[in-house]
Amino acid sequence: MKDTIKLLRFPFSIFLLPVSLFSFFYIHPAINYQLILVLGIWHLLVFPSSNGYNSYNDQDEGPIGGLASPPKPTKLLLHLSNIMDGAAIALSFLVNVYFAFFVGIYIIASRLYSNRSIRLKKLPVIGFFVVIVFQGAWVFAANIYGLSSVKLFSNQSVVFSAIASSFFIATVYPLTQIYQHESDKKDGVKTLSMLLGIKGTFIFSTLMFTIANLFIYLSFHSVDTIHLFWLFNIVMFPSTVYFFLWALRSFKNEIHVNFKNTMIMLVLSSLLNNCFFVILLLK
Repeated sequence: MKDTIKLLRFPFSIFLLPVSLFSFFYIHPAINYQLILVLGIWHLLVFPSSNGYNSYNDQDEGPIGGLASPPKPTKLLLHLSNIMDGAAIALSFLVNVYFAFFVGIYIIASRLYSNRSIRLKKLPVIGFFVVIVFQGAWVFAANIYGLSSVKLFSNQSVVFSAIASSFFIATVYPLTQIYQHESDKKDGVKTLSMLLGIKGTFIFSTLMFTIANLFIYLSFHSVDTIHLFWLFNIVMFPSTVYFFLWALRSFKNEIHVNFKNTMIMLVLSSLLNNCFFVILLLK
């Protein structure tokens, strides 16, 4: 059971928290059972279950996101993932039927991505779009439907922010694959990072972050909120510096493309992203 819980990788869910926090900036949710349910469903059930289901199908022998030495998955992990997904859908109806729909479709997409028979993750471009859409704009929209109203999308800033959320994921997603080329090749999976190569992955992530930054600017370009765009870049500056230093070192010697440096990048960028959106909510 201890190894099974470990493979759910609960701390890894923190990397996806900025998307929810960003949506809350527009929703201004009341602190009630629905808000607690939304956060709990995503971060204690859906995301960990997705991690577990993916680990069960991958049977990883090397480092994966959040675990340097993952234990061997068993049938218990599959059963627990099924229970957690069922609980997530059932609890979603306590928020509303729209939120339940978004959660259900997310779970289906996640399983199509990982399932051995279908395995969308082995298709580099399709797998990429599945991840960035569902972990980004889809979660953002789900929270709006669950805690507010579709009318929020009449505000252009909300639309731009939802798109920015997907490009945040697009920035990080190839980096999570960059040290796994050999293990993915053995598993018959051709990831986007493999397609791009080491240098191409860093360049692609730079492009994705630039586009995300553009949509952040479009979200906050009015006179009253333009300072938030600059605040975002100031807060994210340490992770931007680390990224470019890591890229330069990796261009010279690929030994720097490893699990440890990838995790530092993910933790740093996630921590700073979360800090920025907490600041927004406090304002």
